[in-house]
Amino acid sequence: MGSETPDPDRKRSLFVRAAQVFTPSSPITSDKLFAGRLKQIRQINETIAARGRHAVVYGDRGVGKTSLASILRPLLQGQDGFTFAKVNCVERDTFQTVWRRILEDVRIVEEEPAGTSATRAIERRLSEYVDVQSTGPGEVRQILQYASQEDWQLVLVFDEFDRLNDAERSLFADLIKDLSDNTVSTTLILVGVAPNVVGLIREHASIDRCLTQILLQRMTPDELRDILDRALAALGMTMSEDAKRLVVFLSQGLPHFTHLIGQESTYEAISNSRDEVEVADVCGGISQAIEKSQQSVREDYYNATRGQRTGTLFPQVLLACALAKTDELGFFVSADVRSPLCLITKREYDIPNFSQHLDKFSSDASRGPVLEKTGSSRRFKFRFRNPLLQPFVIMKGLHDGAFAGELSEILKGKRPKGGLFDID
Repeated sequence: MGSETPDPDRKRSLFVRAAQVFTPSSPITSDKLFAGRLKQIRQINETIAARGRHAVVYGDRGVGKTSLASILRPLLQGQDGFTFAKVNCVERDTFQTVWRRILEDVRIVEEEPAGTSATRAIERRLSEYVDVQSTGPGEVRQILQYASQEDWQLVLVFDEFDRLNDAERSLFADLIKDLSDNTVSTTLILVGVAPNVVGLIREHASIDRCLTQILLQRMTPDELRDILDRALAALGMTMSEDAKRLVVFLSQGLPHFTHLIGQESTYEAISNSRDEVEVADVCGGISQAIEKSQQSVREDYYNATRGQRTGTLFPQVLLACALAKTDELGFFVSADVRSPLCLITKREYDIPNFSQHLDKFSSDASRGPVLEKTGSSRRFKFRFRNPLLQPFVIMKGLHDGAFAGELSEILKGKRPKGGLFDID
């Protein structure tokens, strides 16, 4: 058992601080709490250092793209000669409005006449030079080139870039080529969900040579443990190894859920006057984690698993999909679903017994679709359309008592090796 923390004032303080160090609803902005992604940070630094190069950061939802983009500010602020600005794109944005907003944070000093022969220094925002009606890629390049200096590097981050429509993204492609051709001392970093951002490169092959493509995949177990360790260290608390393994398992490589489950588990431990988070706290926090999951994720789950008759297999098959072994892109085949389904139901099933469920999950509008289906007959592959749904399904299964056998042993701290639910 962990040490006790009965002091009411300390408990209140820990509750407040736990809400600050675990941030499931907002990106990490402190370099002391940011964990992992060393390779990607190195790639971004190398891109910034190479004049004429730019970066595109892409990946599935929930893998931490916005946190990586946000952490660049404190990382660059400690270095001389850098000016950093970041904007979140929205669907109504145009090329001009995005540039008007991001350049609000960038100022230059100009010399203007102050009288007969005297001059005065005037500080101006670069956004003043952007006309929201007529400014195009060429004009933006000229503005940035006009403001550039030999010892000054401008780093501009466009988060949620995939929200822009095709025409607006195409203008960015033209700008990137223009900036690169003229070696302007500005680095653009485009951040967004994979398909639309990668599509930008495919549709404009001419910018491929000047773009560093940075893929954010799901985090490794060690990186997720680092998130927990950093947050708990800031609180002066610890987490048992069994509890840590369970949080990592439930997170399925997505840091959003590590923060969410970690926060709720920590709240449970604090409520029970303990400085160490235990497995029981993780299990106790799952209910709140489910309630605090995105409404769209919860609706996807309930639409996919609702049944018209008693004994429907839809919840069990969806849970088996969430537990199926996948390739590096997150795809699984029907055969990968069979083993977890048999363990969950304690019955033997062959692929024809649940293939119709997979079809409905991937094609029936009334049930989603929650799965993406690709390939040809007898070689179909599936994966979750929304990656955030997969951990939710597993948490819901644990909460509803759908697990037995191996996972029950894990919850008791016995952790069998090599099994389906091996989380080491």
